[in-house]
Amino acid sequence: MRISNQAAGFGKRFQRLGSDDWLVRFRPSPASRRKFPELPGELIYRLIRYQRPGFRPTWLLTSLLDTRLCPRDELVDLYHRRWSIETIYREWKHGLDIQNLRSHTPLGILKEVHAQLMLSNLVRWIMTEATENTAQTPLDLSFLTTLTLAKNTVATLFLSRARDRRKLHQQLLTEIRAAVIRKRPGRSYPRPGDGKIKNKGKGKRQLPARLRKLA
Repeated sequence: MRISNQAAGFGKRFQRLGSDDWLVRFRPSPASRRKFPELPGELIYRLIRYQRPGFRPTWLLTSLLDTRLCPRDELVDLYHRRWSIETIYREWKHGLDIQNLRSHTPLGILKEVHAQLMLSNLVRWIMTEATENTAQTPLDLSFLTTLTLAKNTVATLFLSRARDRRKLHQQLLTEIRAAVIRKRPGRSYPRPGDGKIKNKGKGKRQLPARLRKLA
C-alpha cells in the first residue's frame, strides 16, 4: 500500500526498525469500526520512507513486519516491480480479451480460461526466444504486437514448404524484437497536472511526483 506524504502523518510511530523504517500503530476510526466490527482495537503496520532520484519522497505502508525476511530495500523494489504484473493483467483483458468468455457452463468457462492462459504462455515463450543472446528481455517487447505477428505467421508457416519455415520463423523473431515498448518504471510517469504543487487543504501542499525532467 502506497500513501502520500500527508497520509504518513496518520498513525503513531513507536519503534524504529532501521533507517527510514518504523513500526506504526493505528486505531480504527469509529466509522471503520461500525463497518467492520471485527477489527481489533489497534493495527500494527510497517512504515517505510524512500525517495527515488528525481521524484518526491514516498511512503510505503505494509503488513510485512519482519525486517530479516522482508528487507526494506527489497520491499521498495518489489513494490515498483508490481507494475509489470499489472501490465500482464492488462494484456489478458485487452490483448486476449479474456473477460469476454463465450461458454455458459462452469466447465466450459474453465476450459476457455485455461486455453487463453496457455496462449499467453506461448506468446511469452516466443518473446523469450526472440530476446535470446540479446540485451533485451521479454518485458522490453510488446505483448499485443507479438500476439498479432504470431497469429499472422501461423497460417503461413503451415502452408509453406519445410525449407521456408526456418526463414519465416527467423523473420518473425526479428519483427518481435523490433516491437519495443516505452518503459514506465514505478508508474512514475508524467500525468496531467503532475508538474504542479497540489493544494491538499488545511495548509498542506503536495509536491509533483516528478521533481525534474528526465534527460
